[in-house]
Amino acid sequence: MSGRKSATRMSAAEAVGRIDPARRAALPLCCGLPQTLVEALVADHQRLRGLEIVSGLQIAYPFLDDSLEGAFTFRTWQCAPAIRNHLQTGLVKYIPMRQGDAVRVFGPEGPWPVDTVLIQVSPPDRAGYCSLGVSIGHALPLARRAALVIAEVNPRMPRVPGRSFIHLSEIDCLVESERDLLEFPSAGPPGDKEKAIGGRVADLIPDGATLQIGLGGIPDSVMESLKDKKDLRFWAMGIDRIVDLVEAGAIEPGGEPRITVTEVLGSRRIFDFVHDNPLVRGLPLPEVINAREAGRIRNFCSVLSAIEIDLTGQVNAETINGRQFSAIGGSFDFLQGALFSPGGRSIIALNSTTPNAKVSRIVPQLPPGSAVTTPRHSVQFVVTEYGTAELWGRSLGERARALAAIAHPDFREALEREADRLF
Repeated sequence: MSGRKSATRMSAAEAVGRIDPARRAALPLCCGLPQTLVEALVADHQRLRGLEIVSGLQIAYPFLDDSLEGAFTFRTWQCAPAIRNHLQTGLVKYIPMRQGDAVRVFGPEGPWPVDTVLIQVSPPDRAGYCSLGVSIGHALPLARRAALVIAEVNPRMPRVPGRSFIHLSEIDCLVESERDLLEFPSAGPPGDKEKAIGGRVADLIPDGATLQIGLGGIPDSVMESLKDKKDLRFWAMGIDRIVDLVEAGAIEPGGEPRITVTEVLGSRRIFDFVHDNPLVRGLPLPEVINAREAGRIRNFCSVLSAIEIDLTGQVNAETINGRQFSAIGGSFDFLQGALFSPGGRSIIALNSTTPNAKVSRIVPQLPPGSAVTTPRHSVQFVVTEYGTAELWGRSLGERARALAAIAHPDFREALEREADRLF
């Protein structure tokens, strides 16, 4: 804890007026964004010019609006489409880091310590505890050590069981609001390729597995294909499709939580589901996006995406033509956790080609300037719509031919020739 404070109710403008623009301020992720506080931050941008904001993926970035003329900069470990154009301008300072390191990097002993943390919480219970609900992540542990904590108290924020709570004695300023949480948009219905990949990935996931999965067409298809599984558990992120699996009986009630979240991304459906639900447990980021913690879980399965993979098994999930396009996120911790886990499986799932089918995503070698998000020695299964390649324990030649065999037919023969030439 940062020491006993005096939680004082005040307006958003008054609370934001306490922020020192010479310091650094952290925000929660995505659906947890405290909208009223951010609006006050933007309104006070002239006084706050030069303030650096720290966070990860957001649904909206109002603090980077062109009308603010660069009043704020944003230091982040994510690279969403809305901010890619700012990488060259200096408004966005992307750090190629694991999301699991956020608390260390931005904590008091890190290279970029934050002074202020803005959070959104549920109303306090009788004992004075508020839940950070849909965005516990880095926000809760950073708030506990920050000099200034400003909380937007919103009755529409769900109370998530577990270690998701902050006490009024740890908060300086309370700003009341009542508004819908931001919702993370659905990727839309998956196509035939995604459905084929989803089915193959589901075949690799045993009953009783604990699954980490992301967002998008392929993850949605995997979730759809898991409805006949039994006794599943989920780790790290709560998404709408989890509710479908509960209703299908794939996630069963029991004596302990089956769904562990540090972030919840989705719609009101998942927000309502996690509220006071004994199936759900909320934990701070260091306890979840952590290879050592995941590795202690039996049958931990991680499903990760990729931009491209070369014939040796090196995975690029970050760059296109050498330019930053995505980010590491929690991928490496989850992948390593799956390898440490008894019975665990790490799975890289990707379409065999780009959307126009003109470029293969399985390539002989990663192009110059590409990031190696996952080194070849850590890759176990790779899945495309054409099949599954198991690389674990295979020689360079064996893995190259296994990957060529699941490439798009238009590129398969050339990749097989290249595999023969190289290995």
